[in-house]
Amino acid sequence: MSSFRSQARWPVSAAVICLAAGMLAGAWGGGFGTRAVEHTRAVEVLSEAAMLLCLFCTGLKLSAPLEWRIWRLPLRLAAITLPATVALTAGAANVFLGLPIERAVLLGAILGPTDPVLAASLRLPASGQEDATRFALTAEGALSSSLALPLVLFALGLCGHHDLGPLALRWVAADLLWAVGCGALLGWAVGAVAAQALLRLDSRGQIGLVEVLLFATTVALSYGAAFILQANGFVAVLVAGSALARGGVLSARVGEAPRLARPLATAAGRVERLAELAIMVVLGALVAVSRVHAALVLFALLVLVAVRPVAARLGLGASPGAELERHFIAWFGMRGVASMYYLMFSVDQSLSVPFASELAAITLSVLATSIALHGLTSLPLGERPAGQQG
Repeated sequence: MSSFRSQARWPVSAAVICLAAGMLAGAWGGGFGTRAVEHTRAVEVLSEAAMLLCLFCTGLKLSAPLEWRIWRLPLRLAAITLPATVALTAGAANVFLGLPIERAVLLGAILGPTDPVLAASLRLPASGQEDATRFALTAEGALSSSLALPLVLFALGLCGHHDLGPLALRWVAADLLWAVGCGALLGWAVGAVAAQALLRLDSRGQIGLVEVLLFATTVALSYGAAFILQANGFVAVLVAGSALARGGVLSARVGEAPRLARPLATAAGRVERLAELAIMVVLGALVAVSRVHAALVLFALLVLVAVRPVAARLGLGASPGAELERHFIAWFGMRGVASMYYLMFSVDQSLSVPFASELAAITLSVLATSIALHGLTSLPLGERPAGQQG
C-alpha cells in the first residue's frame, strides 16, 4: 500500500476551493442556464470521462496483495455499507422529504457511492494505520462507484424507466451477475495484455508518450468492449488498471509489479486529481443554478452525519482495527464524481422535468455539503495526535 503514502500532500480543501470557484462562476456567468437539468447531456459526458479516468488511475494504485486481511474492509464496505446507505438514504428521503419510495430509492442509489480520489487525499493522523485506513476508504470508493450502477438501474426500474423483468430476474441475470462478472473478467484480460506490452518497453522507469498511449488504449478497449458486451464498463476499467499495476499476475505481491508501477501510481495521482477538481468546478456551477434551500442542506447533513456512520458501522462489524481508524472510516464517506454521473445518467432516462429538477437539487446539495464538510474537517482532524479520539 505504499502508493498511498504520498497522497496526503494534496489537501482535500482544494476541492472546497474549486467548488467555491464554480459557484461563483455559475452565479456570475450569465447564460449558463437557470436549472441543472438543462445541462444534463454535457455534464453526463464530462462526469463519465472523469469517472473513467479516476477509476483507472485508482486501479493502478490498488496493487496490494490479494489477501483477505488487506481486502476485508473494502469488500465489506462495498457489499454491506453501499446497500445499507441506499436503504437508509431512501428511508430518510421518504420520511423527511416526502419522496415516494421508488423515487427515494433512486436518490439513495445515486448518493450511495463514495469518492476514491478524495479519500486518497485525506490527511490522517500518524497512527501506524493511516495507510491501511486510506487504502480502505479509497478501495471502498472505487468499488462502490463501479458497483452502484446495478443499483441505479434497479431504482430506475422501480420508477418505470428500465426493464427489470419478471420478479427482477432480468436485472439479476443481466445487470448484476453478467454485467459485473463479465466486466471484471474483461478488464483483467485487457489489463494483463497491456501489462505484458508495458513490460516489453525499455522505458528506463519513466512515463513517456508510448506509455500514455498504452494507458489511453487500455481504458478505451476495456470500456468499449464492455459496452459492446453489455457489461459493466466501470468495473472493467477499474480491474484493467489493477491488472496493469500487478503485471497481469493475479498472485502478484508487493514488489512484483512492473518496473513502472511506482511512476504509474504517481502519474495516476496527478491525472485523477485534475479530473476531480474539474468536476468540482462544474458541481459548484450547477449548485449555483439549482434550487438549493435550507431543508435540503439539513437533509444533506442527516445523510452525512447519521446515515453514513450507521451504514459504515454495519459494514465494519467486528472487524479488527483501532477505534480511531474506525471513526475515520465511518465519518469520511465523501461523495463526488460517481454521484454526479449517476444523477445525470438518471435524469437522461426521460425523467419528468419536475422530478429531475428535484432530484438534481437534492443530490447537488448533498454533494456540495459533503465536499465542504469533509474537506474542511479533514485538515484539523488530520493534525490530531494519534491517540486522541475526541
